[in-house]
Amino acid sequence: MFRDTLKKMHTELHDEVNYTLDIHGIDHKMNDYIGKEIKIEWSGVVICQCGKKSDKFYRSGYCYKCFWESPLASQSIFKPELCTAHLGIEERDLKWEKDFQLAPHYVYLANSSGIKVGITRGTQGVIRWMDQGASQAILLAEVPNRRFSGDIEVSLKRFVSDVTNWRKMLSGTPESVDLVKMKQELSIHVPEELKQYILPDNTVTEIIYPVTQYPKKIKSVKLERTPIIEGVLLGIKGQYLLLDGDRVFNIRSHEGFIAAFSQKETLQQGLLF
Repeated sequence: MFRDTLKKMHTELHDEVNYTLDIHGIDHKMNDYIGKEIKIEWSGVVICQCGKKSDKFYRSGYCYKCFWESPLASQSIFKPELCTAHLGIEERDLKWEKDFQLAPHYVYLANSSGIKVGITRGTQGVIRWMDQGASQAILLAEVPNRRFSGDIEVSLKRFVSDVTNWRKMLSGTPESVDLVKMKQELSIHVPEELKQYILPDNTVTEIIYPVTQYPKKIKSVKLERTPIIEGVLLGIKGQYLLLDGDRVFNIRSHEGFIAAFSQKETLQQGLLF
């Protein structure tokens, strides 16, 4: 049994998505655990990215101080159309905001729970799509800063969603959609001054997830309510572990939780917190 804070799983795109969970410096190949019984046990403590221990999280796993002061939790993180670093205007930390915002960003269309528009930094690419459980994705535009990507997203979310319906995403594989056609139709609505950033490449990325059985009636389980979660792993999609009993566990929403992870045959070799 290994103890550490939970972190989102690393993903690699092959014939199907390969997942790796880093616990206490050990890389667990999560695909290998499918069909086996696993256990996640919470110690009752969470750690913010600033290193402060707490028993309470605020939005996106930040402590109270970071939620109100850190640039990583600012409004422009959640609403990129509010970014102002390209104008030299500080929100919380202009140097950090320039480093983060003044970098290439992509606007994309993805099919996860239906068509959605989203943005991602140029360094993230397909990782973002896998984290969201998308089965298909296509790049629509590449822009020089985060604000422009937010402006395009706002212009398109009048026609398609900008969020993933996680319950629908975890219910099965969505019907295939002609994303090239969708890109052509939606590109018309991109603001004129930003049309120059629309990409001519119409490559569609297809993504398959390691799932043996989807839940029929989804039951979300959380460590705050159930400190010990165990059961047979039936699949992985997005950042969700699909467990027997129609249960789903979101790894990413538990980032910072000091927890122990183990597979059934190693349970007797555990360490105390």
